[in-house]
Amino acid sequence: MVQLKEAKPVWVTGAGGFIGLHLSRFLAQEGHHVLGFGRSEAPGFAAATAGVFFSGGVTAETMNAASAGYGRPAAVYHLAGGSTVGQSIADPLKDFEQSVVSAACVLDFLRRHAPDARVVLASSAAVYGGGHFGPIRVDAALDPYSPYGHHKRMVEELGRSFSTAYGQPISVARLFSVYGEGLRKQLLWDLCGRLAAGETDIVLGGTGAEMRDWHHVSDVVRLIHRVLPADAARFAVYNVGAGAAASVRTIAGMVLEAWGGKHRLSFSGESRRGDPVNLISDPSGVPEGFRLQVLPSKGIAGYVDWYRADILGERVGDLRRFAL
Repeated sequence: MVQLKEAKPVWVTGAGGFIGLHLSRFLAQEGHHVLGFGRSEAPGFAAATAGVFFSGGVTAETMNAASAGYGRPAAVYHLAGGSTVGQSIADPLKDFEQSVVSAACVLDFLRRHAPDARVVLASSAAVYGGGHFGPIRVDAALDPYSPYGHHKRMVEELGRSFSTAYGQPISVARLFSVYGEGLRKQLLWDLCGRLAAGETDIVLGGTGAEMRDWHHVSDVVRLIHRVLPADAARFAVYNVGAGAAASVRTIAGMVLEAWGGKHRLSFSGESRRGDPVNLISDPSGVPEGFRLQVLPSKGIAGYVDWYRADILGERVGDLRRFAL
């Protein structure tokens, strides 16, 4: 693993998204010149990074413009792509284009113009599917059953093929459940919205026993940066998770406790299509020596404070935030 301290820029695709913006800010704080790419403008990017953002998606035009203006990248963190199982089921073609086609465009551009650039491809624990019980090793069988999971697996295979055929140094980062300040979708966002609306009887889908590895975005971006491959051409896969397993019921309970007040929590027993029962990472897939810094109990409290202060405009005393 290496730390970049080079004059060449570092590219982050999907830089306007939740993880992408946090990663871009982290890289800028580490002293790198960050160029971001996204489908639409990202108002917070320039202030967070002092870098340059290219809207219009990851295309030959935007990548050519970035190279012409700032030189070839030293590293590329490819985070652009589809982001949820539900959206992939509703529109699989769009998810394919956002995930697989965008990855192919990036890798082919680098093959022709920056063959030495080191690459991290963001994938997902959804590639494992739902047939696993207990911690999942990074070499476990892949059996995705949602379009989202299948497309992430295709992205991984694209990375393997480009690394093998062209010597591009590529790492795959399989993300588990990522949360933190700024996340505007999924369980925590929806739950806070219902609490803000005054609901007292909270009924969630599933059984509540579904297990996930919950990782604060500040830990995730450190780990993504950590798995950036060394100069030598190689291909490697990592689980960006391990050490923060909790049930959906437990996490939802943490949200209710952090919010305060009296609420009743129950579950419908009906699971959403494409949602595995268990997605917990075995620590064998995490780089040696890496440790989580934000426990879920503290990270969830920080998320609730962010929601109440930034979304609702409430006055919150001592904010329990970890990353902005």
